[in-house]
Amino acid sequence: MVDDEAQLLIGAAWRVLERAGFEGFKVQLVMREAGVSARVFYRHFADKDQLVLALLRDEMARAGSHLRAAVAGQDDPVAQVEAWIRAVISAAADPRRVARARLFSSQQKLFRRFPREVAEGTHLLMEPLRQALERGADTGAFRWVDPDRDAPLIYALTGGEMTAALADQPGEDVDGVVAETTAFVLRALGVPPDGWPVS
Repeated sequence: MVDDEAQLLIGAAWRVLERAGFEGFKVQLVMREAGVSARVFYRHFADKDQLVLALLRDEMARAGSHLRAAVAGQDDPVAQVEAWIRAVISAAADPRRVARARLFSSQQKLFRRFPREVAEGTHLLMEPLRQALERGADTGAFRWVDPDRDAPLIYALTGGEMTAALADQPGEDVDGVVAETTAFVLRALGVPPDGWPVS
């Protein structure tokens, strides 16, 4: 549970980060933006990395909620997997999410310092997909599926496609990337494309 002062600092940190990027991101700027003293800041965060970790957790929680909602809005497992893939890759078409994703992609030091916390966030993002795969296994919608093994593989593939779409590529067709990725994943799960005979 994040208290009001910590939430004030997190909100201020997002504003500073979005204006200055990580190169210009300074604790002093965050304190000034939030209107708090150093004592207040250090009561909540031991250092700058702890604050950045709080931002990463905040962003992963938002993304996890977005992915859960996308999957919950669909009735069958195939549509749920398609919705999860679309939600991940389409983030590349949302300017605010693109800016935040680019900010974090440069923070390998943070990922090395806090591997458990990063793994927890990754699990949060993958869980709606894993549950959809499990439903597909239970209903027979997916002929070849191991939810615990396949969710990380699909996550890695989809994350790679989102990262490629994040690159400044003029005219990048996010819908096309979503369609190609979804078709590949569904074939791997044993869902025959439309028009293919089902044996």
